[in-house]
Amino acid sequence: MEKNRYALGIGLNLFDARAIFLKEDGKILAEVKKDRTNISANETLKVLIELFEEILSATKKYKHSIEGVGIALGGIVNNKKGVVYWPQVPDSYIAVPLRDYLEKKFDFPVLIENDATACAWAEYMMNFPKCKNLIYLFSGVGCGMIIDGKLYKGSDGGAGELFLNSHKTMSSPLGDFSFFKHWPADLGMVKAAERLISLGNETGLVKKISPTGELSLEDIFNEARKKDRVAKDTMKEAAFSLGVKIAFLVNLLNPDTVIIGGGLEKAGEFFLEECTRVVKRFAFNEMSQNCKFFLSQLGADATSLGAATLVFKENTLQR
Repeated sequence: MEKNRYALGIGLNLFDARAIFLKEDGKILAEVKKDRTNISANETLKVLIELFEEILSATKKYKHSIEGVGIALGGIVNNKKGVVYWPQVPDSYIAVPLRDYLEKKFDFPVLIENDATACAWAEYMMNFPKCKNLIYLFSGVGCGMIIDGKLYKGSDGGAGELFLNSHKTMSSPLGDFSFFKHWPADLGMVKAAERLISLGNETGLVKKISPTGELSLEDIFNEARKKDRVAKDTMKEAAFSLGVKIAFLVNLLNPDTVIIGGGLEKAGEFFLEECTRVVKRFAFNEMSQNCKFFLSQLGADATSLGAATLVFKENTLQR
């Protein structure tokens, strides 16, 4: 009789963070969730450690059956070294030896992976196993790639970053390339909506502004579903920018499937349709005509599921 295989997966998303206890057949046996409001390096480490402690506590009777712990989070990840690089200021990164720290602290084998890469693997394995060339996008900043049915991570494990380090001058004789500077996770939608509100545009978003003057991305999505003009214009502008980057990737990699996730799946079909329209406009027809576009089907679960299933794939205990 074959022994059951188990893994833990911890995923940090735009809106929340999740830890799961996963059986190899895909069944989630335990789960812990936490909301995220301040996405910083310190907050990331704090939430990560809290989730690690809580999921271990919830699964302590399985301790000796757990093969390893997968961690999926934002940043440039060298998964061979177990190091994550977080940008601090232009051209400056802090290197965190996260795998070694967590393995010493919790006495478990740990695998560190980029969030978009983990999500791409989860969507591929669970929803798109017949799609051999797949791209999963995170806000136009990072992407996960399945190429010829295999997860592509590059020589150091950091492939998929879709931005350049920012400089004061980002142009050449051939034109401006500042389009490739680092983008905010929400594609700048909140600031764009706030700007339109400040100009006096009539919108239901005014009633959604908190007493401290904050507007949430989810409020923009919800108002767009109600046909709010400002909300829809804001999303349309963001979809244009993301669609252009997707078109670039479609021309470069000729995928059969593109998935938009990382929290943007909550934007709904209007956002997907706008992105698709832009891709069709800018990508070569030969590359785009047979490409299918989807919103993430796993949503916020993709990150932790991808992290856990990668433990089984990489056979972490054999490192």
